[in-house]
Amino acid sequence: MNPMGFMILLQAPNLGASDVSPMTFVYIGVALAVIALVIVVGAAISRRRRPSATETAERISSATFRRAAKRMGLTPAAADVLENLVRMCKLKQPLLVFTSASLLDDTLKKGLYSLDNARELSEDQKETRRSLIFQVKQTLERAGRSGGSLRSTTFLRPGQLLTITPGEGTVFSSKVISNMKDFLTVSAPAQPAGADTRWKRGTPLSVYLWRDNDAGYSFVSKVLGYDTLKGVPSILVQHSRTLRREQRRRARRRETQRQCFYYPIRIVESGEGRRAQRKASVEQHLRGLGIVVDLSSGGCAIQTMNPLDRGKLVMVEFELERKAPVRAFGKILGVHRDKGRGGVMHIKFTRVTHQHLNRISEFVYDFTKPTTTGQIRQQMDRAVPGRAMRPGRPPAGPALPRGPAGTGGASR
Repeated sequence: MNPMGFMILLQAPNLGASDVSPMTFVYIGVALAVIALVIVVGAAISRRRRPSATETAERISSATFRRAAKRMGLTPAAADVLENLVRMCKLKQPLLVFTSASLLDDTLKKGLYSLDNARELSEDQKETRRSLIFQVKQTLERAGRSGGSLRSTTFLRPGQLLTITPGEGTVFSSKVISNMKDFLTVSAPAQPAGADTRWKRGTPLSVYLWRDNDAGYSFVSKVLGYDTLKGVPSILVQHSRTLRREQRRRARRRETQRQCFYYPIRIVESGEGRRAQRKASVEQHLRGLGIVVDLSSGGCAIQTMNPLDRGKLVMVEFELERKAPVRAFGKILGVHRDKGRGGVMHIKFTRVTHQHLNRISEFVYDFTKPTTTGQIRQQMDRAVPGRAMRPGRPPAGPALPRGPAGTGGASR
């Protein structure tokens, strides 16, 4: 450093803080406060004018979500319920509920379980909401089914259940053992002791099958020969490429073994002319006992030793939970009779209360709220395809439902 400059600095007067006016510090503090205030106000105004990324995504997804829901066939009310559930669950990708069955089920279950604590809603309003939730599930499941109609028996899988009617007209139960290129191998029906278990080659066969989540199919074939496959006596059946599609099931069904009572319904007419009235009377004294072998929100199949005729009206009672009977009215669309074993009645529901229909849907879709560790494990096992059920005793079915108390009829 220059010595002369150093000497000049030493000779300079002392510029201490005492020489600065106190008002200078006041002006500086006020200026800093004003600057900070301007920054805060500007940031607040900017946030108000420009919505957050989350809010923008919600607005965009709401419009897109409703268009997607409409394309999938949801009604406006059902779409509104699903959108509210998506927001309640705070899903980051709302549109995935239309393609991911597991995500859809989790979202709908949360909506169902939340209704139990909705004190602001009446019981009727809760049942209406439950009905809309199940409507969402049915519609999206129906829209998401893959594959078209079954056009050839070459696509049948081993294990497919069949009913076979040979030329004489007796109905037999069977199943597919294997599917070969030139023929179909099915299990030979069990025959009474001493009876001939083989039909002649060329015997015409009428075959009926039900394809899960699709429809029923029937076709005509004939016997080609016999063999033993995998230790099972089998019939070689000719393939068919002309399958007739029967009634299509619109709702999912679930196989079960639930004891039930069914009652025939008699239509009673009173009055004449314009004053004539028709009422349905439940014939309680003709109560029959059966087993519900499969169930859906649209109907059920009942196995019984004394099936009623096709076209008859019936009332069905069964339990899905203990001391919680379900009652439904329906019409018998068809009867598959098995000589010596009664038969199976296929019933279409014509009248069911919202409460009972929701119970059926909860059971069919396995949406019942689990209350024990065992029930939670069962839901997890059924939710994962291919997972085997845990060993142990099968769950005991509920007790037989009691018959309707009192007398009187049920109006349609």
